[in-house]
Amino acid sequence: MPLCTACGKENPEGFRYCGFCAAPLTELPPTGEERKVVTVLFCDLAGFTARSDRADPEDVRAVLRPYHAGLRWQIERYGGTVEKFIGWRCCDGRVRGTAGS
Repeated sequence: MPLCTACGKENPEGFRYCGFCAAPLTELPPTGEERKVVTVLFCDLAGFTARSDRADPEDVRAVLRPYHAGLRWQIERYGGTVEKFIGWRCCDGRVRGTAGS
């Protein structure tokens, strides 16, 4: 069983990447591409759709502003970055193993 040089774990024969840390198990030819581990977070505000259907747009924005600010603060507090807010949804794309992560 090949050992991963990055984490030291044993991996089954035939694995090209470590099943624990995703590091390459063999020397790979340069391809111009880079493999990264990404964590994606999707959040939802419970009951928001029904509530916003009955509300004025200004009232909806008044609810979303502090929600977005709180989500952004929590995500950035743990080293994440907010890619975008889509209505009440939040998409967080964090790439591990890069500068700042």
